[in-house]
This record gives sequence, structure tokens and C-alpha cells, in this order.
Amino acid sequence: MAKRNMTTRQEKAIATKNRIYTAAIDLMDRKGFENITIVDISKKAGVSVGAFYHYFKSKNDILAEIFRKADEYFSTLMASGMKKKSVPERIIEYFDHYAKFNKATGVETTQQLFNPKIKFFIKKSRPMLVLLKDLITQGQEKKEIKNDDDPEELVRLLFIMARGIVFEWSLYDGRYDLETVMHKNIETLVSTFRT
Repeated sequence: MAKRNMTTRQEKAIATKNRIYTAAIDLMDRKGFENITIVDISKKAGVSVGAFYHYFKSKNDILAEIFRKADEYFSTLMASGMKKKSVPERIIEYFDHYAKFNKATGVETTQQLFNPKIKFFIKKSRPMLVLLKDLITQGQEKKEIKNDDDPEELVRLLFIMARGIVFEWSLYDGRYDLETVMHKNIETLVSTFRT
């Protein structure tokens, strides 16, 4: 819905939800996800606990919102068209954007997300995973990518590499250029898929 078509009430609701989300992310960055409560989040956001529950069912919904934003980002990216021509180049570009997204999310938030208890990463129906699988399938159909492996396995392999790079970047507190390291390693991996 375009902003000009929203009512004042709808705009306030969006602003309140965003304020709660931002407060939760800030607290998560400083204290860790496991160490914050809904009361902490509500207090920081300046809303009642009831208001929190109006917008989010649980604290885990904050994590779901982070992943929803990532999926939305990649859906928009793919819909707007990628700049590169060949499918292998577009896969590399996809992960260039993945690095940019993680960098924009911030190292502190990323450190909190890379927790084996958080299973959103591996949900196969996530739009960003489905979009990459479709891109790989397209590359196989165009004979730009080998047909030796199932597209779902290639998605898994690419994300093992990409998440490993982001995890290491977060271990080093963001002290190296995530985008450069991501590009170089994904480019090397994708070269093994080319026909």
C-alpha cells in the first residue's frame, strides 16, 4: 500500500511496530537475544506489553521479522532484475547483495542470529532460498550450470559457504570487508558449477 493511501492510524501502527522492532534489535545487539524479555523491549520502545503482543506474538517473532525483511529484500532484488547477464554471474551478484544485506544488518545483530537454535536459516520455503533455486534451475536449463547436482543441493552448498563467511566476519567483529571476501569465495565456488 502506498504511503499516501494510508490513514493516519495505519501510519501510526507501522511506526509503532517499527519502534518495537528497532528497540528489540538494539537490545539484542547489546544484551543478546536470550537475555532480553518482552518487558525490556516494550519499555525501550515506550509501549505497553499489550502493544508488543498486538504486533508480535512472541519474542521469536522479532527474529522472524529479520528473516522476513531479508526475504522481502531478495524478492525485490530479483523482481527488479539483476544487472549481470549469465546465470552464474547473477548467482555471484545475488551473494554480493547477501553480503551487503548482512553488513547493513550490522555485525552485532548478525552475531546474535548465528545461533544453532535459530532455525529460520534452513526453512526451505523461504523466498530467498526458492529464488536462488529457481535461478540455478534456469542456469541448468540454459546449460550455463552443470546438471550433475540437484538445484536444492547447490543452494545448500552456496549458503553453507555464504553463511560461513558471514559467521567468520561476525567472529572478527566485522573487521574485514565482507563484500570482497564474499565475492571472491562465491565466485570460486560458482566456477565449479559452470558448464
